[in-house]
Amino acid sequence: MFRESTYSKLDENEKLGLLQETVNRDALERGEIGAPEVRFADLPANESGNAANGVINVNYDMAVRGVQTFEYNGQTIQHTMSDYNCQTLNTVLHENVHCFQDQVIDGTINIDNVQLTNEYQANDFTTSAVLQNGSYQLGSQYLTGETANGYYMYYFQSTERDAHLSAEEKTATILNSISGKYGTEASFEAYAKSVATTGYQATEQEAIQRFQNPNFVKDLNQTLQNQYFGTRVPVDPNTEKAVKAEMVATHQSLQQQMTQTNHLVTKEDTKMSFDPKPVSLEEYNQSLRDTVNAYYEHAMNDPSMSKEEAIKSTAETSEKYLDAVQEFQEAQDMQTDNNALDTADVQENGVASVDAGVPDDSVSDDGVDNDGDGVDGGMDI
Repeated sequence: MFRESTYSKLDENEKLGLLQETVNRDALERGEIGAPEVRFADLPANESGNAANGVINVNYDMAVRGVQTFEYNGQTIQHTMSDYNCQTLNTVLHENVHCFQDQVIDGTINIDNVQLTNEYQANDFTTSAVLQNGSYQLGSQYLTGETANGYYMYYFQSTERDAHLSAEEKTATILNSISGKYGTEASFEAYAKSVATTGYQATEQEAIQRFQNPNFVKDLNQTLQNQYFGTRVPVDPNTEKAVKAEMVATHQSLQQQMTQTNHLVTKEDTKMSFDPKPVSLEEYNQSLRDTVNAYYEHAMNDPSMSKEEAIKSTAETSEKYLDAVQEFQEAQDMQTDNNALDTADVQENGVASVDAGVPDDSVSDDGVDNDGDGVDGGMDI
């Protein structure tokens, strides 16, 4: 069914049914609870698909029409994709990996691989305190590729690493099975060439050369785990520095976008995995409060910092936190047509700076305290 000579003859509903059946089977094999619903969506040309809340959205132009549509100098340009059938297959498999990961992270399902669970949890949309140049800043545990070499950190963070590699491998398995029965075709050959030049293995070699670190992927994800769990597993210093810079840059980018749109927006050059979700002031407030608490504990246990330095650094981070909450509230005020939340409400929720003379070696209580469709079968893919 995924041969271009066959896939191209399917109507829109038949293509959607084929993709849904593919996801149903993949979800069953992975042990997901239910299977995500597949939908076609009007997405930008550089976004093949995204997944959130049990729904996988697939780029309509790519999956149905086999084209990429661009706007350039006021003109609409369409590029015909010779392997759109294969790219569409890869996309739904990629996005379903993210749906699987979501269920692992939130505890819906448990897997035997504890290390992998830890990696996924340390790569979710949350923040941690990043030590750079002697001071702490808030950093994002999920990386969106904001720095000069950020694309490689986006690509090989654990959630994207496994989505890219798993989708690539399973697509190859399906295509090889079809070729074994019916022979190959031009679309399969075009896809294979694309993978050879821009796929996982090629991109990994680029990253290793760029960072001069044969353990780049491992060190990248260990740095994220060290940040999230407060561990101190040794990693390559240059890789660690680059990851931390990307964490801070990503957080700043997401914060700016949040201020403008009240959504956590993530960018992906080819595939978006996490759909933006509205965040309430209370949720944002609590998230940052938890971060500063963890930040304080980390600073107090840092042997390179004195108690006074830890308290001062925490106070500085708390001020950044207050500014972030204020910007977030101002953004919400504009979006609710001046039905603003009163500033006093924020204070009642516990937004206050950390006193430089924190008593009892802790942060004061006045400041910061501590669906888818069922699986069915039947269609031969």
